[in-house]
Amino acid sequence: MLINNLFITNKVMKGETKMKIEVRKTLYLKSKKGFGINEIIGIAAGVIIAAVVVIPGLRAFAQTMMTELTAWWGDMSTVLFS
Repeated sequence: MLINNLFITNKVMKGETKMKIEVRKTLYLKSKKGFGINEIIGIAAGVIIAAVVVIPGLRAFAQTMMTELTAWWGDMSTVLFS
């Protein structure tokens, strides 16, 4: 909102009316094409690829971490409780 107000203030200082600014912003927003089918397919492909690549890596990492923590706790418990 602050950036929008600064934009309007700057344009008004240059002699443009608020009406012209609103028309220009509306035309700009209407001319932008976004979130069509290509963007949705791209996002879905990114999520699928991330799931295929990241999840197996996380599973191996978690298994290694649990194995190491179990060994560590076994050593610590014998030292602490003996």
